[in-house]
Order: sequence, then C-alpha cells, then structure tokens
Amino acid sequence: MSKVLTAVIVSMLLSTGCQSQKAWVYAPNQFQDKQALSSKKAIVQQFEDLRENDNSNYIGFYVVPLFPFGWQDFKVPEGSSGHVFSHLWINYKPTEDFPKALASELQNARVFKEAHFDFGRGDAEVIVSGKILNTDYSGKLITYGLSVYGPVLWLIGLPAGTVSNDPSVEIHCIDANSNRQLFAKTYTVPTYSRWGWIYSMPNDFNYPDMLKYIYMQFVSDLSASSALSP
Repeated sequence: MSKVLTAVIVSMLLSTGCQSQKAWVYAPNQFQDKQALSSKKAIVQQFEDLRENDNSNYIGFYVVPLFPFGWQDFKVPEGSSGHVFSHLWINYKPTEDFPKALASELQNARVFKEAHFDFGRGDAEVIVSGKILNTDYSGKLITYGLSVYGPVLWLIGLPAGTVSNDPSVEIHCIDANSNRQLFAKTYTVPTYSRWGWIYSMPNDFNYPDMLKYIYMQFVSDLSASSALSP
C-alpha cells in the first residue's frame, strides 16, 4: 500500500475523531427535593491549581520505523491544542469550572440554604474551596512499529490507540468568621482508561463525568459530618 493511501487513512482518523473539539459541559447530580440541611450561606471559591506544569508530547514517534507508538503525557492537558482522540478543548478553565460545578452540586443537594461561586467571601458563613492535585492525561497512537504503514492494521480491527484520564482534588470547608476548618478530604476516582479503534473512538475528555462522581461522594461525606452543625 502506498504512503499516499496510508496518509489518507491517518487523515480519516483525524477528521472523524482525533480533531474534534471538546467543550466543558457539566450536568450536576439530581437529588430529591428536601429541606436544606444547614441554614447557612456558602460560597465556593476559585480552586488552587497545584498541578505540575509538565506536558510531554511525543506523538510524532508513531512514524519512527520499528517504534510501536507515539504518546502524550499531560499534567495540564488543556494546555495542548491536540490530543490522541480529540483536538482543542474549549471553554475549559479548571480553576473556575471545578468550583462552579461544585456550587451547583451543593445547591442541588440543598446542603446549605444557599451556595454559589464567587471570587470573594461576601456575606457567606461557610467558605468552600479546593485544590486541583492532578488531571493527568495519557494517550498513545499505535502503529505497531510499521511507521506510516501501521494504520493499515487499524482497518482490519487492531486498536489505533489508548487514552486515560486521572483526576484528584482536595476540598475543604472553613467557618467564614473564625477561619476554623470544618471539613477537608482528598478525593480520587478510578482511572478512566480505554482502547480506541478507528471505527469506535473513546471520549478522551471525561473529566466532567469523573468530577460528578467525586462531588457525589463529597456531598455525601459533608452531609454526614459535623461540619453542618450550628
């Protein structure tokens, strides 16, 4: 098979999936209507970003003869304009999007009388803040050591690549008047890891759903703790 035809196969993969944009869309968990657990007002502040500024992109190694794949390892994946199974991630700023999502969860769950995102403290009685510990992203584009001819194997059913997402955050609550810590915990979620085929490419921007799982745990833990006591 000619290099031209192989290039067409690679282009097909890129145009159908690898170059699609991803945008941050968060749908909070749904809870039954109930009376607020606490009569206090809460503000969720901007999260602190503790991730290493370290993105390694060696995806071009897939064309090196005898080398089995090209790969990406991102600590700050939104800083790259290209990912193995998607292109640019738009409307995504974790330090603001994560706490805004948390505020919507607290409001939906009726944990507090009122909960919203703000950069300041306002008249809040409880301050909820967090730290982004990691949002690791890893991906591989597999060519089986065949360089530009590797994509031929994709057509007969061999995997085209792999991807994984692995976030963790620390969330804590303090009393706005005394600055006394009311609650703090680090949350992780099982790593999202998928194989991808040219005919079935996985979502490599799974952070909204993973954060949704984390926040469900946080709401449960906070509701059961003594942090909501008067």
